[in-house]
Parts: sequence; C-alpha cells; structure tokens
Amino acid sequence: MVDAAEPPEVLVHAARDAARSGRLREAAELAETASARVGRGTSEEAQLANIRGGIAFELGQLDRAESWFEQAVWLAGEREDRLLVARATANLGSVAHLRGKVVLAGSLYSSALEVYQREGDTVGVAQIEHNLGVVERELGELERAGEHASNAVTAARRTDDPRLLSLTLLGSAETAIRRGEAQSARRNLAAARAIAAKAEDAIGLVESARLEALLAYVSGRYGAALTGAAGAYQAAVRLGSRQLAGECALLAAQTCSRLGRRRVAERFLRRAQQLFRLVGAVAALRRAELARDH
Repeated sequence: MVDAAEPPEVLVHAARDAARSGRLREAAELAETASARVGRGTSEEAQLANIRGGIAFELGQLDRAESWFEQAVWLAGEREDRLLVARATANLGSVAHLRGKVVLAGSLYSSALEVYQREGDTVGVAQIEHNLGVVERELGELERAGEHASNAVTAARRTDDPRLLSLTLLGSAETAIRRGEAQSARRNLAAARAIAAKAEDAIGLVESARLEALLAYVSGRYGAALTGAAGAYQAAVRLGSRQLAGECALLAAQTCSRLGRRRVAERFLRRAQQLFRLVGAVAALRRAELARDH
C-alpha cells in the first residue's frame, strides 16, 4: 500500500495503477487522499479528475463519472493539454455508450481518435479503435468491428502496456465469437488470458473467463458455459465491477434457460437487470429484456 505521505504525483500514479489493475476500492481511497493534496490548476488535478471518473465508471456510478470526466475536459482544456482532453472525451463516450447512446458515443470516440492520431499517441489509438469495434459490433456491423479490433491489437502491440494488449485481444476475440470464428477466438482468448495473468490484471482475467463461457455457450457446451459464467460473475462482484457482473449474470441466465433450469435462470436474469439499472446501462437492459422474451 502506498504511504499517504507520498508526494501528490506519486499518489495520483498509484491511484491510476490500482484502477487499471481492477483494485477499485484501493484506487478510490488513493484518489481521495490525493485530492486533498494536489495543487489547483496543476496537471495532477486534471489527471486526478479523469482517474476519479474512471473509478466511478467501473463502480457503476455513471452520473459521478460523467461529472468527473466533464471536469477533466475543462481542467485539461485550461492547460491546453490536448491529449488529456481527448482521454476525458473518450471516457464521456464510454458513459454515453453504456447509456445506449451509441451514435453519440461513436462521435465522441471518433473525435478523440483524431487527436490521438494527430499527436501520435499509440495507446490512445488502440483504446479508441477497441471502443469503436465494440460500437460496430453492437450495431451488427461485424466486418467493420473486425477491422477496428484488428487495428486496436496492432496499435496495442506497439505499446509497452500489457493490460491494453489484453483488452484489445479480448475485443478481437468477442468479435470473432460473434462472427462464428471459434478458432480465432480461442487463440486470442488464450493470449489475452496469459497476458492478463502476468500483468495481474484482475478485470482482464474476469473478462477472459466471461468470453470463454460465451464461446462455450455458442458452441453448445452449456455445462461449461454455466460454470464459467457463474464463476466470472462471482469474481466480478468481488472486484466491485457492476457492469461486468451484470454481463456475466446475463450469460448465466441465458445458459440456464438452455439447460431448462428456469428458476435459476430467472434469478440470474433479475440480478443482471438489477446491476444494469444500478449503472444506468440502458442498452444492456434492453438485451436482458430480449433474453426474457426468448
């Protein structure tokens, strides 16, 4: 644990690292400590606003996340920090995306991507290409989704960020699953899981488990799918990631329905809906309603 007496910039860095590793409660504590010590009008103040938005987002506190990201845009704009403005703008895109405002999300992502490309920020390019891949996947544009996912992996390989590479490989794997490309999905999942384990990326490992369960589900291996989805759900709950827990619960509900375990399916579905409501995940709630109808 980082000493609270450390300089503000050290605390900010530690909060960011904890958040990216999925240690959300620790990240929130570090951010709170740092907030009392950063100077007004400093780069650390703007960075911390963006970090606190990210923590709130992962905890499902969308209104708070949006407020922090907007503050980060303003603070970074005051300092003419174009890259941080782009990061916070992209994060606002993620809030819009979760709320089901897909067109707005795509516009915000594209705006951030232009800055990242102009500034030569490979990390930012990888993140946004990944996000755009998710948008296209949800719109059913699987060919374009695949192109964005491939671009994301290529950019991530040019960075020294293993968690980012794991994330983009997971995005590529999910697109492959949706396209019925099981072999490609397995290859990317295995690589992502190994990287996440080495990087101690807790959220990456849970997302790997969810997608492995999804692959089992679409392959008709419902027993393995239920075991994987239920285990991933429990792990996501322990991490405090409500959105991810909701996705795992929804997959578990769908799998239980296939197995004829209707009462268990209904319990998982209610839990998924509850979690999606808590984070304001409008699009996910729609998917949960469709799952109930089928």
